[in-house]
Amino acid sequence: MSLHSRPVARPSAEDRLAEAVPRVRQYLAGLLDGYRPRYAHLRPALERLVADGRRSPLECALPLLVHGAVAGGLEPAVPVAAAHVLWWRAANTFDDASDGGQRTRLYGGDPATVLIAALECGYALPLRALAALPVPAALRERLAADFLDGWTAACDGQVGDLLGTPAGTSPEEVLTVYRHKSGAVYGMAATMAARLALGADGTDEPRAAAWGAFGQAVGLLAQFRNDEDDLRSGHHEDLGNRTATYLLVQLLHAATDAGRERALELLGRAADSAADRRELAAMMLAPDMLAPYRRFLADIHQRAHALLDTLAPDSPFTACLHRRVDDEVRTTAHAVAPAGPHGAHCTLPPGPAVPAGRARGRSGQKV
Repeated sequence: MSLHSRPVARPSAEDRLAEAVPRVRQYLAGLLDGYRPRYAHLRPALERLVADGRRSPLECALPLLVHGAVAGGLEPAVPVAAAHVLWWRAANTFDDASDGGQRTRLYGGDPATVLIAALECGYALPLRALAALPVPAALRERLAADFLDGWTAACDGQVGDLLGTPAGTSPEEVLTVYRHKSGAVYGMAATMAARLALGADGTDEPRAAAWGAFGQAVGLLAQFRNDEDDLRSGHHEDLGNRTATYLLVQLLHAATDAGRERALELLGRAADSAADRRELAAMMLAPDMLAPYRRFLADIHQRAHALLDTLAPDSPFTACLHRRVDDEVRTTAHAVAPAGPHGAHCTLPPGPAVPAGRARGRSGQKV
């Protein structure tokens, strides 16, 4: 070896993640190729939905990084990441359709056709991916059960979101909805990735469940971040839709009688009045309302970091996951850095304003 030559640097964990994400796309293309020529009408609709449907943060990264943190490699988790992507494409489609924002076209297609494709995309296609995994049958069955549990919990949470009213819902009930419609989906992805990495028959329930708890914490942070995205955007679509978000329900439960009466009056006109939405948003973000919210958010944030430190303290992929956790909180306007070892690298400046033209959607499925 030449005296002047230098050893080749090993790819960083982030570089390895960047290399793995295109493989997820390739895997999805292969799944869709399996629909030709037998399903000639459905396949083009599925391809359009996967390509043009609304994406979600961490849809690829979370399962890949969890698998990497447990087992050291990303490639085996590509099918799990694909299943997570497909679930989100379907969920976001149903969410956008329920908002009624695109009555004649949805992602450039006929809404009825897109909704049928979304059902296949979010249900059958992920199960096909999991059924084809080259692992013991018992492990495949556990992975399918993880997916179905997440699917059912998310459906329960989304129905709760649609049926809940701000005045008739408690903060604890909102948190249950959030844990299901957002937390359960991230929890499902983390559980499946960890279970696959643990190998054998996938019955290491305590570790898999702990990774699921981590995913749920990330999902909760993402949900709160999403709620604040809407408030910072100036559109206040959640208020216009009278969605029972945590901050709004907290205001209605914690305000004085006069404050609650005023908030309900504003909420009643919110669908048609930007001024009333702005005033109501200001009430939600008042310092006395934000203080308990900030403490609660910091507790979830610290819990996510603590789980990572316990589950995989030495993996370079764990460091990537720590950064993902911080990103979910750094984008919020009113977060505080948690106490403990992660406070130092988590300055948490206010998040940037959300530009006009943000995709429409109910709060639970925009994350």
